[in-house]
Amino acid sequence: MPEFIKEPKYTMRWLGLQTLFVLGISFVLALVANGIDDYAFGRNTSGLLLESDYKDVAQTTTYCFALEMVTLVAIMLVEVAFRKGVNYLQYGLIGCALCLFNLLLLAMTEFISFFLAYTIVSVMTIGLIALFIKGITHRMNAVWLTIGVLVCEYGLVALLIHLGTMALLVGSLSLFALIAVAMYFTLRLKLENGELVLK
Repeated sequence: MPEFIKEPKYTMRWLGLQTLFVLGISFVLALVANGIDDYAFGRNTSGLLLESDYKDVAQTTTYCFALEMVTLVAIMLVEVAFRKGVNYLQYGLIGCALCLFNLLLLAMTEFISFFLAYTIVSVMTIGLIALFIKGITHRMNAVWLTIGVLVCEYGLVALLIHLGTMALLVGSLSLFALIAVAMYFTLRLKLENGELVLK
């Protein structure tokens, strides 16, 4: 009886398709975040949201695309490193949780201070995604990696909002560091027997 040869899953083709999917879903959810920004403007003009809080919420939505991209690319790395498949629906749900952050932030900011609302919603979002990753991978290393990425992202966005005029410089330097980290991890991606491994 012939032995069945298992086709490699994590190939260069897989990486290309996943990257296109992540780009597409990040773009669509950034458009949704833009709609939330428009909704926040309406809440501001109707007097339900203070002007200063509206500016902070609007600034947060501008970073939606970057947050989506970085997080979903990190999930791709988790998938390759731990060999635990994450399907398209699960990627989409993680993206939706990241996007819902903006709506929850807007809703809470109408009742409490912006930074308190930001902290609460960040903890909620990070906790939800971490539990989801635990359910998918059953690996605490994957959970801690995901939590680390999300804490860095939300911490950086809070810092950028707080800095005001210095935000462009700090944001640009952060992007430079992010590209350097991405380059490092792509150097660690190796093809073995036609399959990508992270070494």
